[in-house]
Amino acid sequence: MKMLKQLLDFFDAKTVLTYARAAQPRPYTGPTLFPANNIQDLTFEYFKTLNKLPVMATVQAYGAETPIASREGLEKIRGEIPPIKRKIPLNERYLVALKREGLGDFELVRDQVFNDLDAMLMSVQDRIEALRMEAISSGKLTISENGVIMVVDYGVPEDHKDVLESTALWSAASTAVPVSDIQEWVQQIVDDTGIKPSRALTSSTVVANLLKNEQVRELIYGTEGSTRAISLPQVNSLLSGMGLPSIAVYDAKTRVEAAAGTLSTVRFFPEDTFVLLPEDPVGETLFGPTAEALLSDAGIPVTETAGLFAQIYGEQDPPALWTKVAATAIPTMPQADAIFISTVLDLD
Repeated sequence: MKMLKQLLDFFDAKTVLTYARAAQPRPYTGPTLFPANNIQDLTFEYFKTLNKLPVMATVQAYGAETPIASREGLEKIRGEIPPIKRKIPLNERYLVALKREGLGDFELVRDQVFNDLDAMLMSVQDRIEALRMEAISSGKLTISENGVIMVVDYGVPEDHKDVLESTALWSAASTAVPVSDIQEWVQQIVDDTGIKPSRALTSSTVVANLLKNEQVRELIYGTEGSTRAISLPQVNSLLSGMGLPSIAVYDAKTRVEAAAGTLSTVRFFPEDTFVLLPEDPVGETLFGPTAEALLSDAGIPVTETAGLFAQIYGEQDPPALWTKVAATAIPTMPQADAIFISTVLDLD
């Protein structure tokens, strides 16, 4: 078909790849915690520093040999970077338009292909964000999909995790002491690593419970606090004044498709979780090369095969036009010791 060739010429390999890599992702939180880093490998390996507190030198007599510092044990984290892919065929309506080749048909099909390309890009980017948020909210990645079974344990210390229960849950407005909890968790990280958390990530549901909490209200307004409304900026002002981290909310969602084709909405960051974080990024989002980029006729230098890859291609048997986006990506977390993960609500 003349229009199919025209369309494929329009969406040539270089044009599609340039468009994909210039596309702005949704306003994710993950890239601030795990900035992107393109590498030319499909495996990763790094050392997680177990303690950043310095070890004091000792006073020595003149002429005595200088004591030799011991090199503390380092925990090595290693694994593979998994491929993440999604594609979609042009639907029947637009295939008919391709064959019809009437006035405006090319523009109609072209615009739909752009829509498909945007959708596939967001689909892959959403999966990467889900990996980042799973890492930061659980300290692990557990992947079991499409025959891929993979577990990555980032080594968050067990005493940097807490699960509140009963009257300590932040939903217990009159008995919970969230500010005291945060102080305790911050001190745990400082004592263990010498790093003081400067920010916290949670959900609007957790914040809504904080705003009802008696301890928080009294610290802001005194004994009359139980009858007055408060806001998150007021809570953050209180925490800042106490030398504690400021709280940010992350409620972004995506959808997952089951094998049967049913769709369900899920959160990136758990609704019941509160995570303390250092000022600096906790790790990186590693992007490795994709097989599609390595085999592409777009003339991509080997050094640029890592990162998102997109392509639009036709098939003759059966006739179809596909839009596909692929990546290999995974978050790393060398600063796993510097976070604290707490479950502060019971939403079951």
